[in-house]
Amino acid sequence: NDSKPLDSNKILQLLPRGAYTTCRTVKGGSHIYQFDYHVRRLANSAKSILLEMQSASSSSSSSVGGSGREVQDDSNEDKDSEATLLATSNHPIQHDRTLSTFEINQLHITNVAWEHNMALKCIRNTLREFCMCYGLRLQNEEGGCDDADEKAEFKITLLATWEKKGPPNDIKSHTTYESVLYCHVSLLKQKKVSTTTASLTRKPPHIRVLIHGHGRENALAKDSKWVLDREKLIKPSTTEDDRREDDEGGTHKEVSQQPFEEIILINDNGELLEGTQTNFYVVSGGQNQQQPSSIITANEGILYGSVRDSVLRACRHHTIPVKLRPPTFQDLEGASGVFISSTSRWVMPVHEVCLGDLMSFQNDDDVEEEENGESIEKKKRDGKSYFYGNCETTEDIRRWVLEDVESRSTPI
Repeated sequence: NDSKPLDSNKILQLLPRGAYTTCRTVKGGSHIYQFDYHVRRLANSAKSILLEMQSASSSSSSSVGGSGREVQDDSNEDKDSEATLLATSNHPIQHDRTLSTFEINQLHITNVAWEHNMALKCIRNTLREFCMCYGLRLQNEEGGCDDADEKAEFKITLLATWEKKGPPNDIKSHTTYESVLYCHVSLLKQKKVSTTTASLTRKPPHIRVLIHGHGRENALAKDSKWVLDREKLIKPSTTEDDRREDDEGGTHKEVSQQPFEEIILINDNGELLEGTQTNFYVVSGGQNQQQPSSIITANEGILYGSVRDSVLRACRHHTIPVKLRPPTFQDLEGASGVFISSTSRWVMPVHEVCLGDLMSFQNDDDVEEEENGESIEKKKRDGKSYFYGNCETTEDIRRWVLEDVESRSTPI
């Protein structure tokens, strides 16, 4: 079959709205990194999305004199209100109505144990079918696949949602809903990232990020509608060929067609939250600065990534202080390093931060001065970017996270 398979972004837009997570394999496709972490996040996200929709529905019904009841055919006004409410998600595939509390409690997708067992079965079957379809050889000893001379790694996307049981045309009956778990598998396009210390000596490419756009509506839930919301932050000139297929690692382009590894979101105060697919960190102190190194990263208004979990654990183990607050413009100005993290990138150093939307929060007359009164712009070019060299603390954290893979991987 010469047809190009759909990537996970397209699949998430073709399936009903729900909670999703994107994890990856390690050790030649035989283990899943931070599997338990992903399962817990999937279940918690599903619950958060269901309760959010129910709460919004109750508020909408109250505003038109209703009582938060389920939408029935005998009220066109309530039906229109419900349709408007569901349409706010910007998701092309909408659920027919908001579920009641009883129906939510009957769903298994909010149950971590159910998610764990079903996800493993679903991943095993999908991975086996994928390898058979694309001629990859299953390894008997490790359970992974062999792609040419190198062991392949996979990106695995899970979607937990709910679908109606019973005849599809039986609208008036009190139908029940069932939990559904979808799995999508694709080859993980890596930047030759290895878990060996030898790979750490290679000179990295120049990594640029752009500060642009505001944070998610519900950052605690990994909602499939975010796939569409995220697309709005990517300029129209960006094509599919300009980005990697996996939604955990891609290169975005501005209208100028200069590539950015990631887009960093800000809050209403101009503080830095996270990337569209990554978590964001600033390294303060260390190197030639007098203070010891510390890490600054947001703790609210963000999605907690699985690699972020490893980063924070490594910092605790090696006694590196972590300030759980969103980094600011001033933090960027005095930083000794910046990095991002995700399941495909692990820990990736950032060499240039393009200030973008952050410039609107700055005073044009706010320029740092030396003791002799001469104006300077530290790590800054044309007032639009900050540049960073190699950061020892970032490299240490990168190494520690790669070492963490061994103890945080679940056999498939």
